[in-house]
Amino acid sequence: MWLFIMFFITVKVGSSEIGNITTVKVQEGNVLVLNPRVEHFKKDHQILWTFSKSNQSTRVAQLYHGNMFTHYDNRFSDRVQLEEHTGALNISNISTDDSGLYEALIVINKQITKREYKVDAYAPVSVPVIIISNSSSSLVSVHQSTAFLSLCLQVLLYSNVKELSSL
Repeated sequence: MWLFIMFFITVKVGSSEIGNITTVKVQEGNVLVLNPRVEHFKKDHQILWTFSKSNQSTRVAQLYHGNMFTHYDNRFSDRVQLEEHTGALNISNISTDDSGLYEALIVINKQITKREYKVDAYAPVSVPVIIISNSSSSLVSVHQSTAFLSLCLQVLLYSNVKELSSL
């Protein structure tokens, strides 16, 4: 019995990459590609992709004895593809709801390897809209982005100086 427990612990801990999480940032609407870094999958190789968020975990895709399974969760319905030669997971039309931890458990020749990816999907930032009024108060309105606040202030100051010089 001790031999079995020792073997299980050695296989489970010895072959995983604990504490090695890759962070991936992707813009909403794009394709997320997670590559488990395996040269070439063979029929006897296996991979299981899972997704975790808020203490809930679900299967996303699996390659088992040459068969692919991708219909585990409606959240990923019709957006998941699994590359059979590399084990790479592709999720199209990514959304901010898809942010979380993705894990790949890879079984090759009875050795288990774990790859973890922290995915951060972000919404695109729209281009700021600057509206300048021709009234004496020189109203300036900026929408969606505060990154150009100094530019807007410069425009406001320039337009006020221009108005004063014409008096």
